Amino acid sequence: MGTEKCIIVSAGDFTPVELGKKEGDFLIACDAGFRYLMEMGILPDLIVGDFDSMAELGPQYSEAVREIAQQEPGRVMQLDVHKDDTDTMKAVRIGLEKGYRKFYLYGALGGRRLDHTLANIQTLLFIKHHDATGYIMEQNQLLLVAENETIHFHRGMTGTLSVFVLGDRAEGVTEKGLMYSLDRAVLTNDYPIGVSNEFIIDEEAEITVEHGTLLITAKWDLEG
Repeated sequence: MGTEKCIIVSAGDFTPVELGKKEGDFLIACDAGFRYLMEMGILPDLIVGDFDSMAELGPQYSEAVREIAQQEPGRVMQLDVHKDDTDTMKAVRIGLEKGYRKFYLYGALGGRRLDHTLANIQTLLFIKHHDATGYIMEQNQLLLVAENETIHFHRGMTGTLSVFVLGDRAEGVTEKGLMYSLDRAVLTNDYPIGVSNEFIIDEEAEITVEHGTLLITAKWDLEG
């Protein structure tokens, strides 16, 4: 596929934002993530989950899913509670099987489940290892994985950028166009030296990792 993307809305924290769904994109609601889309008046292309967390929200959401399943059975995928994949991971697998190579994950952070937040970060790495690109999106924040590559951020951004090592160490880490620079540094997973760098508004920020894997988090000022 070309520029088409798979958009996944999960059940973590979510502030209503423009999802940017265009023709050819595929929108998946994961379990209680369906609530967010229902409240926004958006019908997803697929609703997937074991629906354990949706049951806690109130009967109106579960009833809406049942009605959709009756009218369009192919729009709902019921998963077994006892499974290896999280609902979000299953949604990613479906997107990959459909040929999508760009994934935007919403509602993938926060909420009551730190374990799901960590699982979704691992899911970003799974996406990377399947020759695709994934982003965890929030209203003013994004997370992505960089592995043996350079990531660019456009001029005009304000806010903070942090990098964390996924694995034991990352070698040849260079940070340019930020308040604090690094030049081919070695970062390890037991010292968070990459936290809270700052964008310079009139410069293009650049993160390079020559060997290893980084989790990059960018949080921009809403006023910016």
